[in-house]
Amino acid sequence: MAERSVSIVIPAYIGTADGRDLLDIQLGALTRQDYPGEFDVVIADNGSPIDVRGHIESHPLRERLKLRYVDASGGPGAAFARNVGASSALGEVLLFCDHDDRAYPNWVSRMVEFLDEGYDLTCSAIEGDSLNAEHPRRVANIPAPDQFQPPGVYAPVIIGTSMACRAEVYRKLGGQDVSYAANEDLEFGWRAHREGYRLGYLAEALVAYRYRRGFRPGYRQGRSRGLGLARLNAEFPNNGLPELHLPEVLLRMIRLPFTRGLVAEERGLMIGLAVGQFRGGFRYRTMHWI
Repeated sequence: MAERSVSIVIPAYIGTADGRDLLDIQLGALTRQDYPGEFDVVIADNGSPIDVRGHIESHPLRERLKLRYVDASGGPGAAFARNVGASSALGEVLLFCDHDDRAYPNWVSRMVEFLDEGYDLTCSAIEGDSLNAEHPRRVANIPAPDQFQPPGVYAPVIIGTSMACRAEVYRKLGGQDVSYAANEDLEFGWRAHREGYRLGYLAEALVAYRYRRGFRPGYRQGRSRGLGLARLNAEFPNNGLPELHLPEVLLRMIRLPFTRGLVAEERGLMIGLAVGQFRGGFRYRTMHWI
């Protein structure tokens, strides 16, 4: 495996001390990477109300991880923070993960190795079991790695919580579209594919994903995703994802509040997704009446 210089970009909006502790869990996981080459870590702070700069600049892992803080408060959202972080990154390969997840020890090495199989942009599967034992989802589970990539879609589905991209490609594409509140990673991948870049999906869970806690965070996440999916149907027609049909979306909106067996987060996620698709389907004219 070629030892390439790597920059790990972590977009972060941290509102509480608990969120800061989750960042430290992710940073601890990055100290256990088995990658033999050099890498540094860029924390792109998206306007956190607590002092993330002070935390990073005095962090005990600062030297070991070559931690750098960048101010990404000039615009809202993960896409904006990733773009700011990428603009100051030094590595020839950019890796992206989220501050509240946990990378497996082989994450960096496998992502770089897979990218070097001939791709410009890749992502891996993730798993939702190990960090969510106390509040597992019952219906909206993360698919198994071999089921994560939907068949027949326009191009591989890229997820920002475990993404690798050649730095020159990221910059040539102008980064991620900051007008997307969610699904900006998927749009970035499909735009890269449309421009002729090579996308790959690694069916191996390399990151432990942490669910939101409670109905409201789940609802906000689902609503943003629903809007983004409706917009993707407009910008990438015939993309292979399910079309939006008004009777089906309305039925979900009516049934989900009364569906048994859902934990609060996944109920919020699924209701929010339906609401977002309802609003987005009309906003972007991708809703089918029957």
